[in-house]
Amino acid sequence: MKSSNSTYKNLKPSWTDWLWAGISLIFLILGIFTLPQNRNLGILLVVLFGLCAWASVSIVRRKLRESRFQSLSVSVVGGVEIRPSRVRTFVVGVSMILLGGVFLFFEVGLPLPIHVIPYLFGGAGIVLVALTAFKIVPIGSIRFDPEGFRIARRKWTIFIPWDEIAEIGTGEYQGSAAVFFGVKSLAPIRVEPVEFRRKVIREILWSEEWLGVQFMILNEDYGISSPLLAEALERYRLGVEFREELKKRSIE
Repeated sequence: MKSSNSTYKNLKPSWTDWLWAGISLIFLILGIFTLPQNRNLGILLVVLFGLCAWASVSIVRRKLRESRFQSLSVSVVGGVEIRPSRVRTFVVGVSMILLGGVFLFFEVGLPLPIHVIPYLFGGAGIVLVALTAFKIVPIGSIRFDPEGFRIARRKWTIFIPWDEIAEIGTGEYQGSAAVFFGVKSLAPIRVEPVEFRRKVIREILWSEEWLGVQFMILNEDYGISSPLLAEALERYRLGVEFREELKKRSIE
């Protein structure tokens, strides 16, 4: 059994997370009190900082939950494609449309250059919703196989044998939760189709040089917490005996 002290304390909210959540909530409340005196300004503040508060409070809650994560064991259904959430992408697009629309309909004499911003937000939101509806985004998948871990993109799939996965870690990339890991050697990695191997290896080396890690998975896109994904990878990386369960539970 694990110690009562979580091993993911590094994932707890930073002071800036608390600060942004606090500022967003303060301006949201200010917007509510502004509504009776200035309806348009109040609506702008409520929508803008309501979305900000929702996002920032969600981040704080996620980090608190993940920093306290503890488990006795983690297991995964083998052979199943785990795909990014389309709902998440759709919600982001709708939020951008809402924000742009509110600024257009309830503008409060903003300077002319700033009038472009609502159109940019709304237009980008419409494009994102359309791409999601036609299943163009999000792309890719991850999969746990008995022999190794698969990462798929639009044009290629990379297969990493379990024994080749090196140390696994959790953290953040540009404010999003992420799981990082490297490989002991690039040679055993398989790329399908094989003609993309050189391109994939270049991307891995670029990631290592500029980001400090060879592989990064933005786990929130898949609806999985970073400690859960990290422990699942760790289980099958270290436990040869556990890999058999991926074969037994595989879904064809």
